[in-house]
Amino acid sequence: MDINEKNLWELLVNKNGYTVHVMKNPENGAKINRTQAFINKQPEFIAQYVSDLEKRKQTDARIEYASVLEEIDKDSKLLYIRMKPPIPFMSSRDLVLKWNDNCMLSVIHQKQPPIHNVERAEMYLFGWILTPQQNGSTKVVLIQCFDMKGQMPQQLGNQFTQQQTDLMLAVIQNLSI
Repeated sequence: MDINEKNLWELLVNKNGYTVHVMKNPENGAKINRTQAFINKQPEFIAQYVSDLEKRKQTDARIEYASVLEEIDKDSKLLYIRMKPPIPFMSSRDLVLKWNDNCMLSVIHQKQPPIHNVERAEMYLFGWILTPQQNGSTKVVLIQCFDMKGQMPQQLGNQFTQQQTDLMLAVIQNLSI
């Protein structure tokens, strides 16, 4: 998903080689985030890091609970992630996700039915694009399209969208050590 004048990406952040662009999904109106950075690690190392659920729990402060529901094969698994409420009077959000080759999307699965008082969110798209560079670094692009569902003021939705981009910053910081 390259950035050009035809695809209506809006630049939000451009700082120290780190960019964040957003656009509305024409199919459902949900925001699509595209974050990009360059990390001085090989793509295989980054792929292993971002696919590790334990590291994700340490990196993403929004996660209340996360588990692997099922290992489908060496590259695919079903995940359950419950996220903390964005503010105290709101309910937590949860997702049942199929992870396959650095991409995730929401699925319905009998191993994790909806929970009372937890809003089932929907991940339309979540994917890492890792492109090796000639200088040995990796161009890392994270694309996300997420709907928190339920009643939520627009400002909170925007705040949550910003938190999604914070995940990329946390990955950059942890891998740069």
